[in-house]
Amino acid sequence: MKRRLLTLLLAALLLGAGGQAARAAAETPPRPSARALARAALLEKEEGELLDDLAFGRVPAGEAVAPSWFDDAAFVGDSVSVMLEYYNTSARPLGNAAFFCAESLSPRNALAAQAGSQRLPEWPKGSGERPLLSEGIAASGAGKVYIMLGMNSIAGGLDNAASDLVTLVDLIRRDSPQAVILLQSVTPMTADSPRADDTLNNWTIWQYNLRLADLCRERGWYFVDVAQAMRDENGTLRADYSGDKAMGIHLNFAGAAAWADYLAAHVPDALR
Repeated sequence: MKRRLLTLLLAALLLGAGGQAARAAAETPPRPSARALARAALLEKEEGELLDDLAFGRVPAGEAVAPSWFDDAAFVGDSVSVMLEYYNTSARPLGNAAFFCAESLSPRNALAAQAGSQRLPEWPKGSGERPLLSEGIAASGAGKVYIMLGMNSIAGGLDNAASDLVTLVDLIRRDSPQAVILLQSVTPMTADSPRADDTLNNWTIWQYNLRLADLCRERGWYFVDVAQAMRDENGTLRADYSGDKAMGIHLNFAGAAAWADYLAAHVPDALR
């Protein structure tokens, strides 16, 4: 539907407003002027980027914030985000951000887990305690909550994955009503990922990210398209950012550094 709307928009720009566009289907159009042809070429060149922006509505790039900006941020994620946590422990590009990340974490198993479950992230770090996710985030006092979950739920169906995520975010908002929600796009898989199958692949990840962008527009959350920094020219995870030959999903420190840089440069203006 978005592509059809864009096509109609481009036609209107080239044909002019009013009845001229309506008559175009019934009349032989005049030969376009050189200016119109140049404009058409420009629009065609920009169409992919324009469609991408319309589809995602991502937080735009701006001046990078200091690491201390993230001191009151909490990051929620699965094993992909664990590498961002490791990198931040080493280099501190995200300041003193709190991390609620665990291997194989998904909205569904986070919702189903009981307090103390090994499925849940430890908080406070080193305490051995594993509170419910929303309770741990509330205890951290986070004012901003970045969430990247989906790699472990997309295969179960996009509708289910999106619905579970909404339920989880609603719980986080219930316990931390002051917190701003920022959904991060799920990062892509490598071109030769052994994990890719009919249910989890770069196409289904892209579709899921569209759902996330829609949710952000509907609910007033922010969409931070970190996957934009991870893709190569073919839309797959850059090989030099992958430290995971077995699955083709997880990042190395170079990928985590690019991720952190993207976050710092893509902060909503209202939060600066």
